[in-house]
Amino acid sequence: MRSPLRTSRLRLALGIVGVVSGLGVAFFVLPDASQQLTQKLKAKREAELGRNQQIQQLQDLQQLSDRIRRGQETLAELESRLPRGSAGELQWSLSKTLHALAKKHGLRLQSVKYGLPSREGARGTDLEAVEVEFVTLGVYANHKAFMLDLEGSGLPFAVRDGRLEESPEGARLNIVLRAFRKASGPEREEGET
Repeated sequence: MRSPLRTSRLRLALGIVGVVSGLGVAFFVLPDASQQLTQKLKAKREAELGRNQQIQQLQDLQQLSDRIRRGQETLAELESRLPRGSAGELQWSLSKTLHALAKKHGLRLQSVKYGLPSREGARGTDLEAVEVEFVTLGVYANHKAFMLDLEGSGLPFAVRDGRLEESPEGARLNIVLRAFRKASGPEREEGET
């Protein structure tokens, strides 16, 4: 009879050791494993977020690079179209265009004044600007068509200032243009290359 009692006590002791071991695993090992899993998931999310931010930054930089490249191509194309003749040739071309467009649109072209050529931008560039100031008189609709045709004329200029006023003779348009050209070799300032 001692044998079954001894076996029962042994089984009870082994059961208690098993339960204590199970509780130890439940209290010490499982929370640590759970914490490690949480840390790994958090690290994975942070890594994915960092990767996505880097991808977005790379795309933004690629777009900026593309815009800069297109801008450089546009500038090179624009510079290649700039007239290379003298300032007098540029003034003559502007004068012919202004008179022809004024006549075409039924406007009266008044005083056309040309300024002296001046260097643009940093020293060493061969870009010159000539200011052109002129006044036209006529009907507003004709002024609008005139300016649109002037803009589409292909001449290398930018409008620096413009005013449309009423006058006894009709609408009066005062415009100041800056026309650009590439300076040729002999006309360049001393010391420039």
